[in-house]
Amino acid sequence: MFNLNWSLLRHALYTYRKGSASKASEVLNVTHATVIRSLKRLEEEAGVQLFHKSSSGYTPTDNGKKLIETAEKIETLIYQWKREIDFVQQSPSGLLQITTTEAIMDYMICPHLESFYTQFPDIKINFTTSNGFQNITHHEFDIALRSTTSPPEHLVGRKVTPLPWAIYQSKLHDVSQQWIGFTDTSLLPVQWMNELYPEANFHLKASSIVSLVAAARAGLGSAMLPCFVATSFDDLEITQRLDAKYATELWMLYHQESRNCPKVQAFVKWFYAIQLSNA
Repeated sequence: MFNLNWSLLRHALYTYRKGSASKASEVLNVTHATVIRSLKRLEEEAGVQLFHKSSSGYTPTDNGKKLIETAEKIETLIYQWKREIDFVQQSPSGLLQITTTEAIMDYMICPHLESFYTQFPDIKINFTTSNGFQNITHHEFDIALRSTTSPPEHLVGRKVTPLPWAIYQSKLHDVSQQWIGFTDTSLLPVQWMNELYPEANFHLKASSIVSLVAAARAGLGSAMLPCFVATSFDDLEITQRLDAKYATELWMLYHQESRNCPKVQAFVKWFYAIQLSNA
């Protein structure tokens, strides 16, 4: 008997989205071996090959593409049902899935999170830190908090606050003319850096703001950092402020159909209030 279940379909769906079984297992919070077994079971029960496996990852066969299309339709129906359940709750409750960056989580949310749980004891939150928007696009999360100047058009929300940047260095070390910077050259502040300091000697580069803060505090060089992070450290000092046009923006985003969900609105209103009180 062909016994197709949603768990197996999800494993195939995320293997397709992430390009590999190992990355799918990270999102689904299962072992790599579990995803491999699910894919094998799907192929055995369907009697057809669903994925081509190569050194570059997994790509679906024609039959696999049809399965993915079906899985995405089922996923949409499941999330529609879940949203209907959330909307009929008498008070904000349930699991809230939030994706944000490590820096926003550590310096803008965690210091105030106790007050949220005091106000909304029936809401539990799962946080995942990443820099992209793809997760909320696929309904993995209810809310995305991102530092950006161009949020995706398919998501609704609004700008919470501008995020100014500045050049910081350690008060305790002589960094001379050495710099530490971002590997992502598409960032607006990085464009400023490239224009004003095209010959800058970068001692190291990293993708994580938190890592760059640690490197700056260790005296490895001057770093361009968002002020909301760097001002938390007394051993860092500003040497130059970026022009306001190079500031990024903090956006809170969610799906159109989730905007009036009680648990989503509870977090949205709480977070806006926290930012206003600290402005």
